[in-house]
Amino acid sequence: MRLGINVALLHRWCGYVGTVSRWSERMSSPASPATAGPDQANRDPLSIPADVKSSIRILVVDDERTLRESCASVLEMDGFNLTVIGRGEEALEAVKRRKFDIMLVDLYMSQVSGIDLLRAALQHHRDTIVVVMTGNPSVTSSIEALRAGAWDYLPKPFSATHL
Repeated sequence: MRLGINVALLHRWCGYVGTVSRWSERMSSPASPATAGPDQANRDPLSIPADVKSSIRILVVDDERTLRESCASVLEMDGFNLTVIGRGEEALEAVKRRKFDIMLVDLYMSQVSGIDLLRAALQHHRDTIVVVMTGNPSVTSSIEALRAGAWDYLPKPFSATHL
């Protein structure tokens, strides 16, 4: 499985703009066969360098252990800096203490809902990208999540490529 995160998302984060711009320029400049490295011909133009991936802080919040562990497995294998939490209250405290670049949040959790967590995250760190996940998708909940500031709405089950 391979996880791909769009380079355009990186441009949205403060602090990554310079890194991504320099990386994008390097990738888009034509290299002669004599100067091209062995990997350059096979390199995916949308792939993210390992040093940038390891600096991207991702929080996965879901009360369903299987989904939480699956997301963690894929994201860790791809080299991202990951925090995994199973309870909304614990995630709310983590968001207050630490900035995350991306959050994958379950919509329906006991105690603290995904919408409440989304609002708290954006209140503390406006540039956080929050993706709301749900096993009970509906037009109403998708509109509510997107209006509250979610970057995307992801119905469960989903594959690693949907991440």
